Amino acid sequence: MDTYLRKRGIPLAEQHQEIISRLMGKAKDVVKVTLRCNPALNPVENPRVIIDILKQHFSDVNYSCMPLADFYGTVPLAGEDPVEYWVRLNKAVDFAEEALKRLGRRMEDPCQEAAMMFVKYCPDSTLAAVFRFKAPEKWTAQEIQEQLDRYHTELKEQMSVKPKRHPVTRHVTAHVQTFNEDEQDVDSPELGECSRASNAHTVQDDNCMRTLINLLDRALAQNAQMPSRQPQSKLCRVCQSHDHSTVTHCRREHLCFACFQPGHSKRDCTSDRSRPGPAQFRGPLGLN
Repeated sequence: MDTYLRKRGIPLAEQHQEIISRLMGKAKDVVKVTLRCNPALNPVENPRVIIDILKQHFSDVNYSCMPLADFYGTVPLAGEDPVEYWVRLNKAVDFAEEALKRLGRRMEDPCQEAAMMFVKYCPDSTLAAVFRFKAPEKWTAQEIQEQLDRYHTELKEQMSVKPKRHPVTRHVTAHVQTFNEDEQDVDSPELGECSRASNAHTVQDDNCMRTLINLLDRALAQNAQMPSRQPQSKLCRVCQSHDHSTVTHCRREHLCFACFQPGHSKRDCTSDRSRPGPAQFRGPLGLN
């Protein structure tokens, strides 16, 4: 709106009428009622009071005559992510700083105030434990941003390596469901004792299957969490180390798989080593 009024060259005394004429619905009604009930507000001399009224009623952030109280009342919402809370906290400090400037006041260090608020009300227990190593006033906004970046990266890594359910377990689970369906169908009174005996055997087999499933799930979870202890049988051709393979080294350092140089991939490599020779086409798949 400021840009529009400046480009149109509208005089200051007419700006409030131009702003009100472009409002519609509830926003226009709220502004008119507020200006009528509060004669101290003078939109002719200060058209920004209309913008303040709109922010107070329609902004997501608290916007009242007590900007510091609104900022210090910005606490985490239920289930809110730490990154989302950090962003919302910085928006609140921006609103508070803007409101204080209109009142002729200012914050000494807005970033430090936001950092102390985040340390005090951090919604994640793991991050909160990290922030306890120093006093809240000792943390800077840059340090908090670094901790949040590390937290977000680790969270993405945990989601990417989440163990998947083995197909054997799904097959056994389906087998148990078949047992349960058969158990429900065998309720006919004509079967007598044979039916009850078969039912007992089915329940016993069902219990055995459930025990087997639990053991399989536990073994698969342990295998997914346990790092591989098998020694590397091949020697890294880049650094001559036995701790990792050539492929691992190239992927980690972003090197070409052909010439072991950075800046390009094997597909774009122009060295002689990237050209296929007779020794490179051994076996049915063309692999070494």
